[in-house]
Amino acid sequence: MQFRTLMLSMATALWCLLAILPFASPIHYVPLPQWWGEMSTVWLALGAGLLLACNGSLFERLPRSAVWCLLLAACWAVQPWWVKTLFPGMTYATALAWLVMAYLAAVTLTLREELGLTKITWWLAWALVIGALVQSLIGFTQLTGLAPLLNGAVFYDSSHPTTNIFGHIGQRNQYAHYLMWGMVAGVYLYAIEKMRGGWFTLWAVWLSLMLACAGSRTIMLYVVAVVLIGIVWHARVRTAVSRRLMIAMFLSCCLIVAAQFMMPLVNQLVSLLTHSHQAVSSGMERLAANGDDMSSRRFAEMHKAWMVFRAHPLKGVGWSQYAAESVRLQALPLFAADGFNSGLFTNAHNLILQLLAEMGGLMTALIVAGFIWVVWPFFSQKAQVEGVLPLACMSVTLIHSMLEYPLWYLYFLAMLVVFCSLAPMPTRARAARIGILWRLVLFLGLLAVGALSIAGVRHYEELVSLYTPTNKDAIDNQHIKRLGEIVATEPLYAFHALYTLDNYLEATPDNLAQKRVWVDQMAAFRPYPDVLMKQAEMQALVGEESQAERSLTMALASFPTYAHDFIEDMQDGPASWSRLRQISSDAYLRLPEKYRTATE
Repeated sequence: MQFRTLMLSMATALWCLLAILPFASPIHYVPLPQWWGEMSTVWLALGAGLLLACNGSLFERLPRSAVWCLLLAACWAVQPWWVKTLFPGMTYATALAWLVMAYLAAVTLTLREELGLTKITWWLAWALVIGALVQSLIGFTQLTGLAPLLNGAVFYDSSHPTTNIFGHIGQRNQYAHYLMWGMVAGVYLYAIEKMRGGWFTLWAVWLSLMLACAGSRTIMLYVVAVVLIGIVWHARVRTAVSRRLMIAMFLSCCLIVAAQFMMPLVNQLVSLLTHSHQAVSSGMERLAANGDDMSSRRFAEMHKAWMVFRAHPLKGVGWSQYAAESVRLQALPLFAADGFNSGLFTNAHNLILQLLAEMGGLMTALIVAGFIWVVWPFFSQKAQVEGVLPLACMSVTLIHSMLEYPLWYLYFLAMLVVFCSLAPMPTRARAARIGILWRLVLFLGLLAVGALSIAGVRHYEELVSLYTPTNKDAIDNQHIKRLGEIVATEPLYAFHALYTLDNYLEATPDNLAQKRVWVDQMAAFRPYPDVLMKQAEMQALVGEESQAERSLTMALASFPTYAHDFIEDMQDGPASWSRLRQISSDAYLRLPEKYRTATE
């Protein structure tokens, strides 16, 4: 095999693995549970780029998606210069992520030109099918209770081991999102006759059932979107393949909907086979029940994000700084009747509103306009049947992004960039070439980002090793000192070190001044319930009664079901906490009866 062919084959393999390996990682260690999945995305993208650079084909031209990603990297890199940001390293890390995405876009274009659009789309479809098969089998072990028996090989929810089905992705809606990509890929392979009819039927039935087991309500929107794309693309292409694709898409989506109503039978079958009670709810059942208060709270967060944008219309409040605004606004009477969901909302659960709140109107306009510019060739150029796969998968991602935040995970963002990079290139863009000097700059940047990512392994391992206190004062004091140094001197890891440091901090008189500095930093950026509780306790210890009551009231407004935890935390505390105990007791008694479950 010639060197050039070998490099191309290896780069193609790494590019395909982007759709599989990062999503399948079983390693989820705090304080950075997605780190391995996201860093494998970086290494696969940069590794493919390095291989293509070796045969001289990388960076001959850049797709629109790469230019867009470079623009966004610049937007995030400069934001801390004009918006007060508590942890600018979080913003710089996002800028670096966009830079990696630009390299991934360049890799995708190079592979498309080397292999041809049909072949690269075929490879992508098979990668998505293999990835969905892996995830669905992992989900099956969770559904049947096999996961706990596999000696840690499979990640699962120990609190709900057979009812919270999420594969190795770790969240049911993201799991369903990914499986939907697999369904669309299977439809495409069947339409181009790369998957036999019998195998496709088995695939569609299997995936429909596993999608139902995921319990995701957003699936109902996905099926409408992909069916419409199939219809529109057949109207544009008008070939036997596009007709076959349209019909297969429609029938597979009918299966998905039908499977939603089959969950009682599936539960009975699983119960019979496993000799245990099974009660998984489908997305349709959860949609009809609407009993988790999550939907109303999502809309409240969207409303809050709009309020934040109106208060900071041009610049935004700063990247990753929505969480503190959410907690601050939750205390308003406007949100008093919202559903009880006592988790910290770091995201407004809507992509556009989140960007408006944190990045401001100007940058959000650049982001959205740039995205439209990137995908417009799908509609302005001659339609090809290969366009259905990236467009249908993008529609799933964008719909999900209007209700949650999958694009805050680098592996989902990477796939969106891949889909965008498969857009047709306008004639003028095909004729353009990048000069040798700029190609050298881009290559050196690729090496620099790769080196920085490898250096991050040491920091990740250090933070994981420091996460859990040893309860030995001498050792823990050393850990506190080291974490404080990271907070002060290493911007890229400062927040994660502070998040870890919170595990060591207690509301006691010793070293109280320094502990207050750290807790106040955390409360200003990520006001988790325990952080606000510690802040109130420390304020009470130094006689700041009104500030302590304000901190506790804010905590109880956003996290009402924590009232009894606060009571227990303070029950053996000093007299200065007595007023805080009373406020928590009153809040607990005001909770609806179903939330007053603590045993006296």
